[in-house]
Formats: sequence, C-alpha cells, structure tokens
Amino acid sequence: MDNAIKKGLGFGLSSAVIATLAIIVGMHAGTDLKHAVISAVLVIAFADSLADSLAVYFSEKEGNSEKDVWTTTATAFFTKLFFALTFLIPIVIFDLHLAIWIDILYGAIILIIYSFNLAKSTHKGILKTISLHMILAIVVIAASHGIGTLIGILYK
Repeated sequence: MDNAIKKGLGFGLSSAVIATLAIIVGMHAGTDLKHAVISAVLVIAFADSLADSLAVYFSEKEGNSEKDVWTTTATAFFTKLFFALTFLIPIVIFDLHLAIWIDILYGAIILIIYSFNLAKSTHKGILKTISLHMILAIVVIAASHGIGTLIGILYK
C-alpha cells in the first residue's frame, strides 16, 4: 500500500475513533439527549474531518510531493468522515445508553485491529502498541466524560 495512503488511513482512523467516542461519551454525560449526541457526531464527522485533513495537508506539505500530500489529505478526510459516521448507526437504532456501549466496543475493536496491523508492519511489539493506543484512547474518552459530567452538573 502506498505510504501516503497509509498515513491518511492511520490518521483518519485513529482520529475518527478517539474523537468520535470522546464526543459521544462527553455529550452523553453532559446532556443525555440523543439528538444532541447525534448533532455532535455529525459536527465531528464533517467539520473536524475537514479541519484535521487540512492540518495533515499543512504538516505533510514540506518534504513530500504534491501528489503524496493530496493523497494523504484526501485519505485522512474520507477515512475520518466515513468512520465517524458509522458511530451513528447504533445511536439511531438503539437506546442511547446501549448505543454508547456498542460504540465503545466497536471503537475498541477498530483500534485494536489498526494497532495490530501497525505493529506488524513496523515490526514493533504487538501488545505494547495495542496497549499504548488503548490507554491513550481511554485517557481522552475519560477526560471527555469528566468534562461532560461537570457541564451537566453546572447547567442542570
């Protein structure tokens, strides 16, 4: 697989999972309103995907060919957009509380598969890579839950 595509996939996938789960968990903790969580996921899917892909564009611009930069940028955008939107499926179908747990499991599976493949392709320790990525995701999601809980307390 082309290196520019690998970069875009890696960035888009990890950002989609962690940012989307963080916003879902944080919004649920703060509002417990299904429509608010759906709105937040749509914003993450579109606005944050575009913002992140532009950041990828600017960071990759130096030292890479124009084609590679645009390939990485487009791949990051579409990967993040697609995967962020997939988190809406359980939210639309199920009760919000159950949907949150389904999304957390779904996100963990995606991160584990991505981390496993990354570790294999870079010849790094599989358990170490998966553990690191999961710990980082848990920290971000837990912080978002804490922020959402605090906002919920302050504005109820």
